[in-house]
Amino acid sequence: MPERTQRKPADPVLDQVLDSWRLNNAINLLLIDAIPARGFAVVPLASRGRTVAQQFAHMHKVRVGWLTFQGAPGVKDLRLFGRGSSPTRGQLKAAFRASGKVFAHFLASVLADGQKIKMFKGRAVRWMIYLVSHDSHHRGQIALALKQAGMRLPDQVAINALWYSWYFGAKKYADK
Repeated sequence: MPERTQRKPADPVLDQVLDSWRLNNAINLLLIDAIPARGFAVVPLASRGRTVAQQFAHMHKVRVGWLTFQGAPGVKDLRLFGRGSSPTRGQLKAAFRASGKVFAHFLASVLADGQKIKMFKGRAVRWMIYLVSHDSHHRGQIALALKQAGMRLPDQVAINALWYSWYFGAKKYADK
């Protein structure tokens, strides 16, 4: 008779933490979808000069850098964009899907096993919140850059996707 593998009981807190990470990633994907094609070349006034596309590339690079530092499995398969490059909408979506998944898998593993991570007082959730804050900071810069260039995001995106998703969940990209 084949040996049965034992499943660990579901952890509702772990599920909530992972759901929060996935929602953050879904919001990034919704924003990438909503930006007009010409909006990816926009630069916020009085900024470091990164275009919207380059800000997204930076967000992805920071994720990959931290995953590399933490020794996350699968990080070597993540593609980085060259310095100063302007990735396309499709490239950005693929990058965020990939880095979002690698992060979620690593976070789940670390939390399920009770492991400590490097820095952040060893606390993986604290690290996740740092990355969510970093993403949110740049989403704000991106929204401002678009607004300054006369490409204000429609309320359906600016309010519903970026804010209401936290209240009610993102309908699009929910489990991607």
